[in-house]
Amino acid sequence: MKSNRNSHNNSKVSPSNLSTNMHFAPRGDAFKYPVQHFDVAKVRTVSDCLEAFGSTSFQSRLLGRCYRIWLRMLTDPARPTIFFGLSGAMIPGGMRRIIRDLIAFHAIDVLVSTGANLSHDLYESLGGRHYMAHHHIDDPTLRNMFIDRVFDTYADDVKFTETDEFVERFADTLEPRSYSSRELFQVMGEQVKDEYGILSTAARERLPMFCPALADSSIGMALTVYRNERMKKGLPAMIYDPMLDNLEIMSLKRRWAKSGVIFIGGGTPKNYIQQVIPLAEIAGTPVPPHSYAIQVTTDDAKFGGLSGCELPESQSWGKLDPRAEQCTVHLDATIGLPLLVTGIMEHYDEWKSRGRLSIDWGEALQTPPARRARKDSA
Repeated sequence: MKSNRNSHNNSKVSPSNLSTNMHFAPRGDAFKYPVQHFDVAKVRTVSDCLEAFGSTSFQSRLLGRCYRIWLRMLTDPARPTIFFGLSGAMIPGGMRRIIRDLIAFHAIDVLVSTGANLSHDLYESLGGRHYMAHHHIDDPTLRNMFIDRVFDTYADDVKFTETDEFVERFADTLEPRSYSSRELFQVMGEQVKDEYGILSTAARERLPMFCPALADSSIGMALTVYRNERMKKGLPAMIYDPMLDNLEIMSLKRRWAKSGVIFIGGGTPKNYIQQVIPLAEIAGTPVPPHSYAIQVTTDDAKFGGLSGCELPESQSWGKLDPRAEQCTVHLDATIGLPLLVTGIMEHYDEWKSRGRLSIDWGEALQTPPARRARKDSA
């Protein structure tokens, strides 16, 4: 009787029984790096903690790796441009000062954010606050009281209305022409007097800030009201032109070719930063893929959503270098981000000389070289 190769038997399997296409490293290689049990007695700083995490397991090891990659981005002699994607309710979540400090200390170079985060930042700059909620008030009652809820946090809807009115008045002062979101927020931030605001700090530091889904936010709704009022009066209006955003962010990548990316959550900011590589390619001015990438997310890749997709997936699209240092940690960003930022700031003396980018937008947006034909893949 012919033996069944899949049947269970007591014969030992040796490398000679297996496919010649399989290669076995010495067994000892698997035991080269033992897990190091976390020793509280050896931890004095947050960076000590993150370094120790790097020798544990699971998400703590991945958080430690994200920390080391971010630090390498900052200390790389080639000074890669660091693109920072911000999604999720980070301002209601208490992360506003952290984002502001990343801008002020030049730990990031370009910010791509959801409109909601920028709306909540502006709301705070104009006097609004977020409050810890108590769940004995139901949501219909909150609506009647003009109180907005974000999980366990409240915001004042009356103050949001005042913030919308500020945006409408601001838009009325603008020359009626096309604006990128980067230029729009630069001008807006210059009019906001807040030492600790994201918009105001980005304007002072002249850090490029893009909001590719601006319409999907309170600021976007206020700009819609402004536009509608101008139309009713037969007056020309300022226009947000998202294609200008594309041209501007592509020009940044062309000017400073080496880059790294940091994604807090995912969504539109993540894809917008990633797509600059294929965008430049189809525009006929190819740029190198990103050299570093870290992501803090709670989403799962197996559901097919962008926010959970694994970073190596972007290598198939040409967005991330196959040799890139990259890591994803599945963790609530309101826990992971403060730890990561505190860790890198403890090493500020090692990278403070990187300074900020100096950008002449008139020069940056000059017509690039003639378009080259795009190679067709086999």
